[in-house]
Amino acid sequence: MVLLKISEVESRDLGKIVNLEQAVFKENAFPKKILKKLIGKNTFFLKLEKGQIKRELLGFIIVLNDGKENVNIVNFLIKPKYQNKGYGSYLLQQTIEEIKRLKFINKIVLNVQISNKKAIKMYEKFNFKRNPTILEDYYHSGEDAYLMELDIES
Repeated sequence: MVLLKISEVESRDLGKIVNLEQAVFKENAFPKKILKKLIGKNTFFLKLEKGQIKRELLGFIIVLNDGKENVNIVNFLIKPKYQNKGYGSYLLQQTIEEIKRLKFINKIVLNVQISNKKAIKMYEKFNFKRNPTILEDYYHSGEDAYLMELDIES
């Protein structure tokens, strides 16, 4: 049985977070300076780890309150060797549950690369709806993004 733990990211996690961010998102990665700021200024910055004594960082998710009633998932990733094994769904499900506890939130929004079919499929599994407007040249790489939204039931 794999022991999974979700907890808040702390300053001491910055190095691991930056390395994983750069490995997964490459030229679209957030710079270290921004990730450091996000550790202190977020609604949730959660990490998913496995193991008991020597924990391995599997992924993380950053959620910001971008309005009075909305939160924005500004970053979400799972280490490539752990993708398509349910870890991303687990972290997203737990995060959605945490967001629902914030009684004032009505909607979760996020942007996703239009080429990231696996991520889009996962978000749709959680009932995120794709906004028909395409965000052109959204990423540093020049790739377009979809805006996806999930209405939270009151």
